[in-house]
Amino acid sequence: MNYIKHLNRIMELFYEDNRLLSSHISMYMALFQVWNANRFLNPTSINRTEIMKAAKINSFSTYTKCLRELHEWQYLEYIPSHNPMHGTRINFYNFCTTDCTTKCTATRTEIVKPTVKLPYINNSNKNKESETVHPPTLEEVFIFFKEKEFPELEAEKFYNYFQSNGWKVGGKAPMKDWQAAARNWMLNTAKFNSHDRTKQSSQQQLKAGNLHTGNDKDYSEPL
Repeated sequence: MNYIKHLNRIMELFYEDNRLLSSHISMYMALFQVWNANRFLNPTSINRTEIMKAAKINSFSTYTKCLRELHEWQYLEYIPSHNPMHGTRINFYNFCTTDCTTKCTATRTEIVKPTVKLPYINNSNKNKESETVHPPTLEEVFIFFKEKEFPELEAEKFYNYFQSNGWKVGGKAPMKDWQAAARNWMLNTAKFNSHDRTKQSSQQQLKAGNLHTGNDKDYSEPL
């Protein structure tokens, strides 16, 4: 059994099968590692605790569900045990042949690296998806501004401004990173507020200066 060809083929099947979740794939890879360690012996006994740890699955119901579905979808043969003295067993199918229902033998064949043929992936839709704008919700903006210790009023201003222009930078290009735009908004707000405070302080000093006259003026001198 050439396990490299087997894995290449199984990954192609995983790519095409939309029923599969990440838990199914991690489960199969954990089971395959045990099968590999047992020199591809069929059937192979498995330990539930070890498989769940290797597959990063914390729920027993998820573990059982994935095993049963992999069995139903003919990725393997699941043989549950109702005897506590005997563990669950798995019959693995040899996917390095065209017949997916052919069980592998216990003999391990010499490993020969084949030419890898991956399925064609159309990147055009992927590029379009990357350009699609996914604007944040008002609640997400509130949370982000709160983490940066900025008032909710500024968060609402930021959200309303970009919501009204379709989340575009400069009114033209789609926004790719709203958090970066929010940080720029905060910087500009801080500068604007600092300028206002300086202007207000100058005005207060002018008022206290009695019509631009100094406090040390000698009023005994003629005008």
